[in-house]
Amino acid sequence: MMGKAFVRALLGSALLTACVGGGNGFSGQHGSSLRFAAGHGTGDDTAVGTDIGPDDTTTTSPFLLAAEGATPTPLFEPQSPIETLQFTLPDGTLVTRFGNRAVGRHGRERGEEWNEAGQGPNETVDEAGKPVDKGRGAYLGFVPNSFRNRTWGLEIVDDSRVPGVTRPTLKVNTYNPSVDFLPGGTAFFRAFDRVGVTGYGWMDNGTLLDGTGSVCKPVGYPAGGKSGVDHCTVVVKEYPGHVGLGQDGFPDGSVVGARALKIGDPVEVAPSMFSTLTSMRGRGDAGGIRYFAGEWLYVVGQGLTPWHGVQPRLNSAPLPESTLSGGLGSVSYNYSDEGFRMFQQPVGNIGMQDMQRFVDGRRTAHSSFVTGAHDEAGNDPMPAVADLAGKRFNAASCVQCHTNNGRSPAPFMVDQRLEGMAFHVAVRGDDGRIRPDPRYGSAILMNAASASGATQDGGNAVKVAGFETRAVTLADGTTVELRKAKFAFAGPTPELWSARAAQPLIGVGLLEAVPEEDILARVRTKPDADGVRGRANFSVDPETGATRLGRFGWKAGKSSLRHQVAAALLNDMSVTSSVFPNRSCAMDPAGCRTAPPQTGIAETDLVALTQYMQLLAVPAQRSLASGFPKGVAPMEEHRVDPVQVAAGRKVFDALRCAACHTAEMKTGSHHPFAELRDQTIRPFTDLLLHDMGPGLADSLPEGRAPGRMWRTSALWGIGYTEKVAQWTPVGYLHDGRARNLTEAILWHGGEAEKSRQRFEKLSTAEREALLAWLRSL
Repeated sequence: MMGKAFVRALLGSALLTACVGGGNGFSGQHGSSLRFAAGHGTGDDTAVGTDIGPDDTTTTSPFLLAAEGATPTPLFEPQSPIETLQFTLPDGTLVTRFGNRAVGRHGRERGEEWNEAGQGPNETVDEAGKPVDKGRGAYLGFVPNSFRNRTWGLEIVDDSRVPGVTRPTLKVNTYNPSVDFLPGGTAFFRAFDRVGVTGYGWMDNGTLLDGTGSVCKPVGYPAGGKSGVDHCTVVVKEYPGHVGLGQDGFPDGSVVGARALKIGDPVEVAPSMFSTLTSMRGRGDAGGIRYFAGEWLYVVGQGLTPWHGVQPRLNSAPLPESTLSGGLGSVSYNYSDEGFRMFQQPVGNIGMQDMQRFVDGRRTAHSSFVTGAHDEAGNDPMPAVADLAGKRFNAASCVQCHTNNGRSPAPFMVDQRLEGMAFHVAVRGDDGRIRPDPRYGSAILMNAASASGATQDGGNAVKVAGFETRAVTLADGTTVELRKAKFAFAGPTPELWSARAAQPLIGVGLLEAVPEEDILARVRTKPDADGVRGRANFSVDPETGATRLGRFGWKAGKSSLRHQVAAALLNDMSVTSSVFPNRSCAMDPAGCRTAPPQTGIAETDLVALTQYMQLLAVPAQRSLASGFPKGVAPMEEHRVDPVQVAAGRKVFDALRCAACHTAEMKTGSHHPFAELRDQTIRPFTDLLLHDMGPGLADSLPEGRAPGRMWRTSALWGIGYTEKVAQWTPVGYLHDGRARNLTEAILWHGGEAEKSRQRFEKLSTAEREALLAWLRSL
């Protein structure tokens, strides 16, 4: 494997050269032995204009002399962050800032009342002790018009590290930028001593700084890195006294007195939004005036951290670093029984203003580019994106393919239309170069809009024609049926094509923040003992022509989330943008940048949508049992056996899966969002291409990736796949063929052949442990 020093030398001396990837070509200073089609490229994922050899690989090496090509350009240069999250004043005072959004209920309220036997109702089990599901809570959802007047910021000013301070305090400022807030709306310290109060309850509301309780008028957000003004301020002066508890978590008759705060104390922080009718109506807002918010855990002297519930009664405690798949922004454990919403959450360390950016982008993702309507009831339409879709499209909104920000519906039955998937297509010219299909362009668009705006068949449908099956028998005698869909095209069958399922959106901002040199350091010049090599893909920036490292898409054909988002808008919805200003970009690469611009998504909305993707969080790993009271049934996702999960990780390592599914990375310090900087993350991907064998191959090359090569998929969040999909059939792998994780593993070949063979030889207990570990991610 190449070392980082070698990679730095390549980058610094311009020895590293990229072949074209998802950008589809750029001529001029990036040309030489590589042949590119004219223009900065299109939004499709095929390597239009690249030389393809007889084995469907590009004929040029990814490492060439400087004279033969350009140096890959880093995605981010050093820059100030969009928003400052935490800083220390000269006297040692720690200032932490974070954003809040309105939610419907509290974080531990589920569909059932839950209490210890004899201490209140326990609806989580029936008379026979079997789990009962009466529905879900309303903590992780988004209230109607969450993007209007329903975000605000909190600032915690912590003097625990100031020299000479013996009784630290937390001064908490609320910054409400648009409407009046009533003071005292933030509560502190989980009331773990109150038996019979489980869904919510806190010990302290702090002390109002001004003591008057007057209405808090709107105020602007403070400047980054500088002290803000005291506004709507409460002060937490001590760790509150409480009833003493015995070993069983019940009151033991003692009283624990209040004491001074100390560094390391966990303090649950539960804000709320209490406005007034006069203020909200004055802003033209006819919605509610009272909302709850996130329940955060602040550690004195340190800052915010993701949390899980421990005894007694799901008291909040910091999650161990090893569980933080997405770093400090990982989503805390879900106790409101809303697992299907776990892929929709902002990073847990989100800034005050960045929370508004997040909900603005979310609005765009949930709005129809045909009608402008929001897909969730009670939300105002978005006229700015109405009528932007072309005459043909696959989906009218982002979430029509990315179900709850997860995967697209899998091909599961004969005659099923597959507009939720993408079918990328191309033809090979006489000169060997790959170009868009003359009928379909870069992707097949199956739908069209009727006069009423309703979606109708556009004449290019792709359906499931049937299934090919084969059986695999494992060492313990278990027989597994592997199934692969056969597709039928309503129009002509393309010469070259690839079926692509929509991928989960979580954590993509963190992957964007990983330094290029760290990814390239994992490229092997020679295969290891198992035949694992790993190669990088590269793409041309469609706006600048710069050659960049590929990260996104099934074959790492896109270099940035802006590139990925703009390409998806063009190829899935036929929506133009400043990146791809004309629909001809999907049909005619040579005319992409020279054709007159067509009306498309506004730059502000494209930025908002991209920033939303960047700020989507990853759930923390559920490798720990939670502290539910005796007799209370945990939600399904928290029925965890920590011993089995730990054993499963050992099996994963023994199979050498981590040769491709790299366990740990660290993000760099240059991403525009401070939330994504310098985070230790556990995505279980190397972001490189690997030969997965003929069983997974398609006919469509993409940059450095022939049909057999695929980018290693991230595993984080994979345990939530079925919950996120809800009633939608789940499918794994690029075309959704695998119905479960066992099938997905058994489809692995090529560089993963030996790991798969080891998997087939596992005992039943070892296999179940591995699957338990995967489900915990």
